[in-house]
Amino acid sequence: MDPHSHQKSVLRHLRLLGTPIALPTPQDVDDVVPRRGRGTMLFDFYTPDDVEDALRRYGVASKLAARGFLGPHAELETADPERQVVRVRGRKDEGTHLLGEAFLRTGVWATTAPFAERLLDREVPLLFIQWLRLQDPTRTFAADRPRLPGQDHPGLGVGREVVRMFLGMAERLHLGGIASCPEFAHNAVLYEAVFRFFDPAVQGRFDALRDACSGLTLAQLAWAVETGRVVDESTGRPLRWTRDEMICPTGDALREHLESADYRERMAAARGTSHLRLVPPVPPDQ
Repeated sequence: MDPHSHQKSVLRHLRLLGTPIALPTPQDVDDVVPRRGRGTMLFDFYTPDDVEDALRRYGVASKLAARGFLGPHAELETADPERQVVRVRGRKDEGTHLLGEAFLRTGVWATTAPFAERLLDREVPLLFIQWLRLQDPTRTFAADRPRLPGQDHPGLGVGREVVRMFLGMAERLHLGGIASCPEFAHNAVLYEAVFRFFDPAVQGRFDALRDACSGLTLAQLAWAVETGRVVDESTGRPLRWTRDEMICPTGDALREHLESADYRERMAAARGTSHLRLVPPVPPDQ
């Protein structure tokens, strides 16, 4: 699926405005790289060398080396301002493997959501993660690390470090935060250390899901949702995962929204009225 088309279909409460964000001026860029480099950089700011340096500084490269991958190499596709692509490849066993892929964009966003009163007249520049894949193509799935929905290969265990890289990028570009729409429930679980759902009611229902699946491993939770084993007792139907926006603030506007009393009240109300139940798996002979 084209991540750009996917973005259009899942954004519920954030609206992209036509106003360009305040990125560095051409003079700023000329002070960093030669003029011939302009137009080939991520967001007209980061070169492949910058990305590779960030992989080292944020601890990604060392974790890749521990898995046997040497010399992580960054590739950029920057011709489309609405979809900036970063790919990272690493060498192992005389082969070169795709380890990471991210489709990104920046822009100024606004909302008309009634639950975000503090943001109704404010424009917030954001880094939007349209697509993110982190994988180890040299490994196979195992009983203690089973396949998760949407995975072709096992993960790399560098998700937290990569998110920290994105946070550093957002701060360097003077953006107000990061937004993403997790495709599966386990993506939201992995994001929740620093992300919250933009809609407090969605966050409350997600917390109720975590309550219902308490004690499950990440893979067990993921497949319980994917196979319809989490049931909404108010309807009797399986919970359907919706790809709502999650945000991580790096500026005051989004932080005030997430920390407001109104957000907490709406979140708690949704959590209290969400009656989710985990049903046992159907035996193989039935």
